[in-house]
Amino acid sequence: MELIHLDDTIFHQNTTSGIIAQRRGTLNHLWEIIRYAHANMHSGIKPELDQDTSHALKFKGTGSRIFVDLKIQSVGLHNLHISEYPLCQEKDIQQTLAACAPEANTTFEGVAEGMNHAYDKYFELKEQGAALFHPWFIQEEYRIEEKIPVIWTEEEKQLAIMARKDYSIELDDAQVRFRRAMKSKLRDLFPALMAEDDRTCFISSGNPFFDNRKMEVLYREARAYPGNREVADYDAWDQWEEPQKGHLYAAGADVAEGLDMGGDPEVGGRDWSVLAITCVTCKRQAFRYRARVGMDAFYRVCDQWGREYNQALLAVERNNHGHTVLQGYKENCSYPNLYSEMVMGKKEAKVGWETNSVTKAIMLDQFKQLIEGKFEDDEENFEPEITIYDLKFLQEAFTFKNKGGKLSSDAGRHDDLIVAWAISAQMYLKLRSQITLKNNISDQIMVANPTEASKLGY
Repeated sequence: MELIHLDDTIFHQNTTSGIIAQRRGTLNHLWEIIRYAHANMHSGIKPELDQDTSHALKFKGTGSRIFVDLKIQSVGLHNLHISEYPLCQEKDIQQTLAACAPEANTTFEGVAEGMNHAYDKYFELKEQGAALFHPWFIQEEYRIEEKIPVIWTEEEKQLAIMARKDYSIELDDAQVRFRRAMKSKLRDLFPALMAEDDRTCFISSGNPFFDNRKMEVLYREARAYPGNREVADYDAWDQWEEPQKGHLYAAGADVAEGLDMGGDPEVGGRDWSVLAITCVTCKRQAFRYRARVGMDAFYRVCDQWGREYNQALLAVERNNHGHTVLQGYKENCSYPNLYSEMVMGKKEAKVGWETNSVTKAIMLDQFKQLIEGKFEDDEENFEPEITIYDLKFLQEAFTFKNKGGKLSSDAGRHDDLIVAWAISAQMYLKLRSQITLKNNISDQIMVANPTEASKLGY
């Protein structure tokens, strides 16, 4: 692609072409390709240089130039190539794209790095017929030659069918040997680094916290749910179960910190305040409120919907602005079922849920187990305890990662829904344990004295 942009720059007047990447090392490599191509052009067509620097070439007589940089601002571009696109910061990409002319020729390339902005862009372009995916087996040198024939597994036979259908390539024993060797060497990295289909490579890469294969299944099921709908950004709430008499509900509230990261409100904008309500009786998501509102409005929303859902056990995250919301409850609402917990060294219980490095890891691990089932079960056999309907939560889950032990979303992405649903899940677990304890006590009383149990309402 660098050579295509070089040709367009050389043979057209007043054309500016830029190339960006996430790392300086990659830029140096790409720049050497451009310099080598120019240096070895036929003398009859090789243009003279008006400027030659370590990162730019400007051609005499045409006013055209080509250059490389980590990001580009305030330069009108006619051609733009973004290398290592999945690794680039989305804010840098947006700033660079803003420098392009309306009819600019823009190309993106890279290896999948989780379900981030590159995932969104790839499938957007694929729908337009403007995306190319290159599986490993189109490279003829990827093979291991031996005389001993290979007995193919069912998975390898299915891959061969796909390669024949989609790429008109007939896989052979040498390619299967190579594939087996790379799977053994790369292990979990194989689906991303030796990509075979354009969904698995994204789902399997980027060190996600949640199992993205299972998240993909949950996403498809949520979209297919008759009571679901595509939720626009301005839709503050969605409801999957109306309050049911006699049902128990658990609620978690994550209060926005008020940060404004700039850019698209959905990608890199301010944080959201979120109320998430789970039906403990039916074991499913029931209600979600998500908006950018003031603290006074948010605590009134939590109060209203918490009461609607049978005075749900409500835990408000008390970090940062959560204190303001809890103070509003105390002074104005007198909500009857706020969660409180004993804190070491304190005589009185403290209202609200505190998210710190310890509690965050625990609540996320427990939430992950509730929606993913057993670790050893694959995406075709897992059984979530809680049914998931929230499409926007699942979109957040795809970009939520374990970064060297720190759990957070990709830069410019949000995790407000993840935190709110995880707190709601903590309340779900507490209510579930109370139900289990009550049932156990009931069984014991019935065995000991059925008449007395009847008097107590069991």
